[in-house]
Amino acid sequence: MNTRSAAPSTSLRAGSAADVAASRAATYPRGAEDGAASAGVTPALQAWQRLFRDLPREHGFVPLRVEGRIPDELRGTIYRCGPSHFGPYVHWFDGDGAVSAVRFERGRAEGAVRTVETKWLRAERAANRQLYRSYAQLGRGLRRWFTLPKNPANISVLPRNGELLALWEAGLPIAIDPQTLETRGETTLGGAIGPTFSAHPHRGFNFGLHYGPKFSIDLYAMNGDVRRIGNVPLPRPTLIHDFIPTQRHFVFFCPPVRLRLGRLLAGIDTFDANLAWEPQHGTEVIVVPLATPNKPIRFTVPPFFQWHFVNAWETSDTEIVVDYLPYRDFETNNWFGRAPYDPPRTPPASRYARARLDLTSRRMDVEVLSDLSCDFPAFDQKHVWLLSFDALPPKLFRFDLETLTHRFVPLGPDTVPSEPTVVNGWVLSLVFDATRDASYLAIIDGARPEDGPVAKAWFDHFIPFPFHGAWESQ
Repeated sequence: MNTRSAAPSTSLRAGSAADVAASRAATYPRGAEDGAASAGVTPALQAWQRLFRDLPREHGFVPLRVEGRIPDELRGTIYRCGPSHFGPYVHWFDGDGAVSAVRFERGRAEGAVRTVETKWLRAERAANRQLYRSYAQLGRGLRRWFTLPKNPANISVLPRNGELLALWEAGLPIAIDPQTLETRGETTLGGAIGPTFSAHPHRGFNFGLHYGPKFSIDLYAMNGDVRRIGNVPLPRPTLIHDFIPTQRHFVFFCPPVRLRLGRLLAGIDTFDANLAWEPQHGTEVIVVPLATPNKPIRFTVPPFFQWHFVNAWETSDTEIVVDYLPYRDFETNNWFGRAPYDPPRTPPASRYARARLDLTSRRMDVEVLSDLSCDFPAFDQKHVWLLSFDALPPKLFRFDLETLTHRFVPLGPDTVPSEPTVVNGWVLSLVFDATRDASYLAIIDGARPEDGPVAKAWFDHFIPFPFHGAWESQ
């Protein structure tokens, strides 16, 4: 590879180790939680810390107070999902998920937010303690062995066929009523998927990791009925968060992160602790032709890790261009884990990179288009909208792919935006305003980012930082 430069939240007692709660209490920024500035923490950093509190209340759709004017053509619902109940956990990824929604119609906005009431969460609330293995903690009793982590339904959502699916990394979707956000339950989509279904579907396709003696990737098409279209074996258990489809291919970057599955199933340490960075293996590039999914093109390049792709397309029968956000190693997992609990620090740096995959020579050439550390992308033809993590709290900006320039969105002091969503030229982001201790849905003119939001639809409470979301037109 060549590189050019209405229910209150319920706290659960820790169930895996007595020192978990003590550790969390020692490191959690309590001053940020009660509104008092922690020593040495600026108001902007305090805004970031204050996002990691439990969702204060749940409710169905209610009118939201609107500042500015909602564009008439914006008709539909934006859904967001993320960890919203931090309970006894010691890793951000373990927080039990909640789904929020803002519905637009004829210049009005209604908002709702509810916890995803999975069977695991209901059992733990009834017991008032953690019962199940999670990403970074062990379970109790027999739940410690021969199990994957419980499904917190906290990564993303997918509107489909009159349902809303709350998605996670290593489990099945959780079906939700899109009109009330009430949980219906786990689904296999009529037996078409399983045992897992990724939280990152793209353009009518998705994948799932198949855990077991023969670790592999299941490939799914979702245009019409969901169906499995192929399976790709992997040399070792690993972690794959995202993929990117083109018109004729699936593209995976498989990092040298090895899941020590035997240790995990034997109850020796947590899922998180059994993820080992082994750079000597390099990152495997896997390109799967849709026409012949049993004949993938595979080759290995120097090691890197990435959470998210931006876009990909074919330039010829033998070349694919991939825009993605690579990190040097897997340290970003530790940063995500400790972000709610440790004093704030900037995450490991990523880059905006463009790879050219030569399918004939099995070569990957990389050009770095921006050195600005960023993630959570949304693609819009000539532009990409991202969050900058060069400093905390993150900032929302537009990256112009022709001029390679950045244009930031002014949101005011002590605010924290979340992942942008592009809808017909408008950009939507759920923003936390620490001065009001409340969140609003910002509507931004994609052609004029420097003007800031043209409208804000306000909740009367804050919503913890969501990871991903989806738009459904009316």
